[in-house]
Amino acid sequence: MNVLGENTRRWRKTRQRGVSPIIATILLVAITVVLAAVLYVLVSGLTRTGASTPYSLGMTESPGGQLGSSTNWFDQMSLSPSSGLTTSMFGLSVVGPSGVTYGLAAAVGGTGCTLGATFATGASACNGPSAAGWYGLILTSTGVISATFLNVGGTGTWAYNTGSTIALNSGYTLEVISYAQLAGNDYTISAYSTGTSSVSGSGSL
Repeated sequence: MNVLGENTRRWRKTRQRGVSPIIATILLVAITVVLAAVLYVLVSGLTRTGASTPYSLGMTESPGGQLGSSTNWFDQMSLSPSSGLTTSMFGLSVVGPSGVTYGLAAAVGGTGCTLGATFATGASACNGPSAAGWYGLILTSTGVISATFLNVGGTGTWAYNTGSTIALNSGYTLEVISYAQLAGNDYTISAYSTGTSSVSGSGSL
């Protein structure tokens, strides 16, 4: 009786055994899950939009400061926006030295503040707000009013001459028309996000 030979055959047979079917299934499932997770991360990174991109809007008072008198004051701000920033992404607010946010006027008056009109800074350019407050005009490089920021039901909204949002660039300026003199009195104007993208930026009036 060849005991040694039988032990050798038994040892070879043991070595030829594969992984248990249950363990093999678990391993396959685990590998599939890991690969799917990696693929998801790669695809989401390639297809991600700029919805969460942070934007900024620099606002610097133009040379000459604020003009006007009585209840008609005009303050022009040069804009330096991030690339891709549009008017639909942000609103504007004016804050006084005590931290109080000032509301917008109910309406724009006068032909000089009409969308599409050419605006010239000065007391005769257009009427001031109908009540204590302010509103803003986006002007093109040629001084044409392309958007107005108005108060509608307590919420500031943009109105457009072309019916569409405006992609800002350094060629645009913001004209702040106020009932009271703001420049030199520690008032600031700030941009805030109105959508999913974060928007920040402020300037001194």
